[in-house]
Amino acid sequence: MSRFLYLFIFILYAMAVLVTPAFFVAPVLADMPEEAGIGGVTDPGILPDSGFYFFKKLSRNFQLMFTGSDAGKAGLLLKYSNEDALALKEMYGAGKYDAGSKYTEQYELRVQNTVQTIAQVRATQGEDVSGELAGTLRNNYLQQQEALLSVLENVPEAAQNALLNAIDNSNKQVAYMVMAQSGEAALQQYQEQVFQQTNNIGEETKIKVQQRLVVVHGHAGQNSNDIGQSNVSQTQNQNQNQMQSQADNQITGQTVQQNGIQNQETGQSATTSENNTQDTGQGKQQGK
Repeated sequence: MSRFLYLFIFILYAMAVLVTPAFFVAPVLADMPEEAGIGGVTDPGILPDSGFYFFKKLSRNFQLMFTGSDAGKAGLLLKYSNEDALALKEMYGAGKYDAGSKYTEQYELRVQNTVQTIAQVRATQGEDVSGELAGTLRNNYLQQQEALLSVLENVPEAAQNALLNAIDNSNKQVAYMVMAQSGEAALQQYQEQVFQQTNNIGEETKIKVQQRLVVVHGHAGQNSNDIGQSNVSQTQNQNQNQMQSQADNQITGQTVQQNGIQNQETGQSATTSENNTQDTGQGKQQGK
């Protein structure tokens, strides 16, 4: 039974590798413009909404399974993330918003797996090998983001939010890798490049994107919950400062009021002294 299962899987894999490129990839290659490529990948292949996408997934799994080194796996995952970004661009561009929105999480996961695999390469094969992969991922991700931004503006809000989340989460993963691999100076340079890519979209969409792309300085990869907690802490500190300021003003007001009362009492005492002096003078005159 197990032999039959392995044979069946092998046949499916052979179909995915041999039949798919011949019948499904070539027509798409003929229609896609050359400039749409990312990291040498110009064709997304079978799209996730296709009934034949199963064969593509199977082929990817087999390639990863039979790739021995972490560096080789990182290279494959990077290639797959490039294909996924182009697939999202094509689906959104064709108005397949539901299918595209569902696939955004898979794209995020692919980028995350690529970053994690590069981290494993750094631990096992050293910074020279991981540094080259990290640089390639950084450059390719900027191209991925550019592709996603090109279709972001003219889509329904729900589909736009799904794509914004994908851009946000994948950016944080890449930023974390840049920070870990090259330090804060490289992170700042990367973030400047990320923000520059938003200059070619409408102002309203640009603001939405830039709000999502903020990475806390020195804490790249910080998740949205951490950022939310940070905002809460800032709000609490602001409220505490306002309360302290109000309390200080109240104390100052009370002090002014007390000084006024004291001044009033002093004035009354002075008046009393003047009256006493007048009474004394009158008494002396009567004595004479």
